[in-house]
Amino acid sequence: MANREAGEAPVFQVRIASTGEALEVPRHKSILHVLVENGYRVPSSCSDGRCGTCKVRYLSGEPDHRDSVLEPEERSQFLTVCVSRAKSEELVLDLPAPGAAIGPRDPFALDRPIAVVDAEICVACLNCVRACTFHAARIDPDLTGVGGIQGAAAIDMDECTGCGLCAAACPTGAIAMTKFTDGEVASQVDGLLTPSHSSTPHIIAFACPNALPAVRAYPGGERPSACDLEIVDMPCTGRVDNLHIMRAFEDGADGVVVAGCEPGCCLFNAGNTNAEKRVRWIRAWLDEVGLGSGRACMVHVPQDGADQFANAADAFAEEVRALGSSPLRAGGARSAATGSPAEARPVERG
Repeated sequence: MANREAGEAPVFQVRIASTGEALEVPRHKSILHVLVENGYRVPSSCSDGRCGTCKVRYLSGEPDHRDSVLEPEERSQFLTVCVSRAKSEELVLDLPAPGAAIGPRDPFALDRPIAVVDAEICVACLNCVRACTFHAARIDPDLTGVGGIQGAAAIDMDECTGCGLCAAACPTGAIAMTKFTDGEVASQVDGLLTPSHSSTPHIIAFACPNALPAVRAYPGGERPSACDLEIVDMPCTGRVDNLHIMRAFEDGADGVVVAGCEPGCCLFNAGNTNAEKRVRWIRAWLDEVGLGSGRACMVHVPQDGADQFANAADAFAEEVRALGSSPLRAGGARSAATGSPAEARPVERG
């Protein structure tokens, strides 16, 4: 049953030890999704393999571990069902029989991130529908959008993975996240950079969970650091909005790197490719405002890619060094209280 086409996740099945029920896990759904759909209660939080809340014991089979939280000894007994898949045709999971329906329906009461829509400012542009690779976003004709138009976006909470692709793609800001909100991301960025006259490039890295270990390992060993690297933790690079990157430059970053999965390996299918499009848009914007396109780049990081990231970061730092310190750095990092001057969201989202 396990099979893989180029760039796609394999199809396999999970068998529940307590009931003997076998459930097929298709390419476009996680084990967690399939379990919840079939009534199995599994606590979850981050939905991208960073917290371990959905850790489940497996009794047989070979998992394809894709989390960034389990220790090596844990992986011999457990897997995180939000992101892990299978190298074998079947995984046998140690779970109780289905119980009551899971959790509250209020999206803000859930532990995991969920996309939510403010219909009153939705223009029903379909960007979210096109961006969502889990078919969680749709246009509901019964909702009233901006200016009284009939039809606005709606999110299926049961299908939403919390990756944030739809929020980053929304041109009006109608879609927000219950976690990794624009404000929370901005709070991570604010304060990372301080006034400095150092010639060492100050670089901010937006990193997805898969790339995070490699980014945190920089520079590694006896290797000298070519830059001052500050990390912004993201659920997926698809969540990285143009405004998040612009905020980093406004705060005085000399360069911004977006570190994500290799092509075909994104846990959310297309987060990394969407992020790469946005980085290209940002590079063009940097040229237009006179900062130079070389101050932004996308790096695709293998799962064990500390050396690859370090090489890419060093090369990027040299490119940024050649451009010189950002003219915005002289003013230093502004306080969060001043707010962002970019109140209008750019329509071109990539």
